[in-house]
Order: sequence, then structure tokens, then C-alpha cells
Amino acid sequence: AADGVWKFDYSTFDEYVEFGRRCGLGPHISCYTMCPWEYRVDYLDASGKTVYVKARPGTPVFDDYWHDFLVDFERHLREKGWLGDTFIAMDERTPEDLSYIVKFVRRVAPGFKVSMAGNRRPSEFKGISIDSYCQALRLVDEPFLAEVPARRKAGLITTCYVCCGPERPNTFMRSGAGEAFVLGFYPAACGMDGFLRWAYNSWGEDPMNDMSYNRWSSGDVALVYPDGSPSWRFLELKNGIQQAEKYNILKRAGKLDAALVALAAKYDLKAALSKKDGDFTALIRETKDLLNR
Repeated sequence: AADGVWKFDYSTFDEYVEFGRRCGLGPHISCYTMCPWEYRVDYLDASGKTVYVKARPGTPVFDDYWHDFLVDFERHLREKGWLGDTFIAMDERTPEDLSYIVKFVRRVAPGFKVSMAGNRRPSEFKGISIDSYCQALRLVDEPFLAEVPARRKAGLITTCYVCCGPERPNTFMRSGAGEAFVLGFYPAACGMDGFLRWAYNSWGEDPMNDMSYNRWSSGDVALVYPDGSPSWRFLELKNGIQQAEKYNILKRAGKLDAALVALAAKYDLKAALSKKDGDFTALIRETKDLLNR
């Protein structure tokens, strides 16, 4: 505004969250991002003109741009009853950027949780507790998985994601039989809490006839279509997630312990990443035969 006071409109945000919840999505709300690519953000000035600024963490511009918004956004979410479900989310940021942002958020608006889709182990972000951490699938290894039990004990969430890569397993239009299923089941097999896929419905100009976009592989930007129909990749991913839920139920109940351990060992990520044919039919059949008894 002309007097220098920020004003915020949450109508679109509220409509989007309420729509998602009516559809059964949630309860988590991930709000991207306080640290966009090239640190470029914008706002409308008093005349309605869009102003672009570079708000790098640790600079006065960053503090000025985000401070009043976080305070007001926290207030709004508390009034809506959503604050406990909301995460300030970022992707693939450096430890230096993340450290400043997390400390800033927890000082200015301590009701928020923090989440990140990253490419390092959580322990590499020294002195920072990340409430929900999602690791790039290609970087899920034994040292990373070794950190998961302690995070779960502390009430923290740990997941994995695919985005643009790896070549397999993935959910591209060209992906082989069973790859999407493996992505849905793999996190349970290795003790993580879930899976993130970019993207669900980031459509291009004509997604009913062309699922390509820019330099990304066909199918990378969407799993469903504007008419509401799912892709076979989405259905296969859903099947893997459903089997993962059965696996977790049996594991918590202490049933089929030895068989579950043996099954989980067959979901070898290194082997999957190097697999030439992308065909996991036999493994999926074995998974279903065991869990659908």
C-alpha cells in the first residue's frame, strides 16, 4: 500500500485448500517457496504494478519481504485451524540458505513446520531440524537410510521423490511395466514414510493429446488429465501404494515377519536404477501374492 503496509489476499489459497480437502487430500499443506530459483520474488505495489526483487536469504530485502507476510499468514492459518498442518517448503537449497530461512521462520512465526525436497542427507544440514525431508531417489543410499529410524523416533517425516529423473524407475510415458508400482512400494520396503512425485497436474497446452513440455520427458509433468481420467502410470503408482499400506499393516501386527523381510530385500534400489528393461512384473506378482493372502 502507499503507506508502506503490506496487505495479503488469501482467497485463492483458501479455495484451493478447501477444494483439496473435499477431495480427500491432506492434511499436510506444503507452501513453496521462500527460496525460489534465482531468489526472484514479486509483489503488487500501490498502483497495481508488479515489482520484481531479488530476495536472497540473509539480506535486508529478504527480511523485509517475508517478515510481515509470515506473521500475517500464521495468524490466518490459526484462524482457519490449519496451522498445525502447514509446512514452509523448499526444494534443493544449500545448507546456508536453509539454515537462515529455518531460523528466520522459527523466530518470526514459530507455529510453522518446515519441509524440504533435497539432495543431501538431513545430517548435512548442521543444527537444523527439518520436520519433513524428501530425498531425491537417486541419492537414497545406506547412509541416508541409516538416519531414518532416529528421525522417526523424533517425530520427523522422511520420504523420497522423483523429478525429471532417474531414467528408471519412473513414471514417464516411456517407463516400463511396473516402474510406477515399484516407486509406490519402495519407501515402505526400506522404512521411509512415503513418496513424492513431481508432478500431478502441471499441464502443458494440450495435455489430452501431448504430454510433453519444454525439455522434460513426456509424462514428467502430469499423472492425470484435465477431464479427470487417470493415466495408467497413476493407477500403477496407486497400486504400489496400496500394497505398501498392506505391508505396513502386517509389519505393525508382527505377521509374516520373515517373509516381509525377504520381500523388502528384493526392492534393491541400486539394481532398479541400473535395470535395463524396466520390467518388474515378476517382483510385483510376488509382492501381491504375499500381501493379498
